[in-house]
Amino acid sequence: MQRDYQELLEEIKEITTADGFVSSCLEIKESLFFYELDLMLAAYTASLELLAAAALLRATLKSKRDLLKAEAEVEQCVNTLLAELAKYQFPLDVQYVVDRFLQGPAPRIRWRISVYSYMTKAYAAQPDSVPNDLDALVAKAHRLLRSQEEDLGAKLAAALGEIGARMLRGARLRPVWLQVSHPRIQVVLAGLQTLMNNLRVTPYFNYPLEDLATERQKRRKIKGNVVADLGVFRNFRQGGTGYTELNIACERDEYDAFLESFVSGFQYLDVEPDQTVIELITMILEARLVHPGVDGRFLLRLLVYCNRWKLIQVSDAILELLAELDWDDPLFYESWSLLNSFSGRALPAMRRFARAHRDSPLLPYLALFVSSGRPSKRRWSLLKEIFEHYPEENEDKAHIALSIARYGGEDAVAYLEQGLNSAKHANGPYKKALEKALAEAKRETGN
Repeated sequence: MQRDYQELLEEIKEITTADGFVSSCLEIKESLFFYELDLMLAAYTASLELLAAAALLRATLKSKRDLLKAEAEVEQCVNTLLAELAKYQFPLDVQYVVDRFLQGPAPRIRWRISVYSYMTKAYAAQPDSVPNDLDALVAKAHRLLRSQEEDLGAKLAAALGEIGARMLRGARLRPVWLQVSHPRIQVVLAGLQTLMNNLRVTPYFNYPLEDLATERQKRRKIKGNVVADLGVFRNFRQGGTGYTELNIACERDEYDAFLESFVSGFQYLDVEPDQTVIELITMILEARLVHPGVDGRFLLRLLVYCNRWKLIQVSDAILELLAELDWDDPLFYESWSLLNSFSGRALPAMRRFARAHRDSPLLPYLALFVSSGRPSKRRWSLLKEIFEHYPEENEDKAHIALSIARYGGEDAVAYLEQGLNSAKHANGPYKKALEKALAEAKRETGN
């Protein structure tokens, strides 16, 4: 079914004025058996985003120039709506609805529309076939958010737009990402999943979409006839079979069932992990690095599972997590216990962490861990590396020196003597701490 994007933009303009907003909400309210304010606003939001995404997609099927024009008009419509709602003083009951909209859905709409623009461009640039795995892309978005790069908003929108483009082609979003993602990412994923669900139940596109060239071919005019029925969108707003972010439907597979089981218990504790499970757990732990609001009980159960199967592949994520957590956080204790259970097999990850974070407050703890195991060349070289590259002569570096002393041996004595001689301050507290560490090392060695 074909519709010119200009016609879609006209309907968007109708519902993005103050009067259009009120009228649309009244239509939705009248269609509800049980009135619920949040549901009414969610239905308005979902219908507006569906119209906007459909207009952008229809425009890109014409040309890049049409897409740029549609982007500008959609953005202007949204800005007009928010400006008019903030400007006017409405009757008491209407003002209450407007305030709820401005405080909740409005910022989400602005952010999502930006992502939908990037989504449309990414879809247009895709080759004929694209991978269906979204997990790595969601993890990439979290790492980008943690990096705090310049122009982060645009880069994050582009990364999320790539996820949306894959979803347009049929890629499936795992429900867990709606549970553990950072709010800036989660709100877009919820919008994307709602959008895909609505594309399934509206006849504008045969979802999932094929590549751009194929979709353009499918929409060639036959004998000049173009079918245009915008009523489907009005029906959606009036209580049709559409979806909102309050009733997000997601397809699930065996991995989703596995992860969901840890929300309530340990039903799959004895199921041996494969590579997909390991990667998913690692990515969930990485998401926690930027989102402290992830359910702690869920994460603790995942750590128990990692301990059960000695998943040393999560060591790097665990070290990053330990560096972020407060020492009195229950998750810190369980993460540290998990790392201890890996014993010497965690040393390569510790070396990578030490090289990437030369002055991390976690390094004294790692030095203590390394010094507590059976002596080996790998442990000794890592202890020396941590000490040598720690930049400040302070209490933390003194604790690292104590770990070297506990490690013991003639090499430790000689190394601490060398460190004492090269200390910058002749009579500072750091040098005194080194003297104590040296004395401890000599006792350990029996000198």
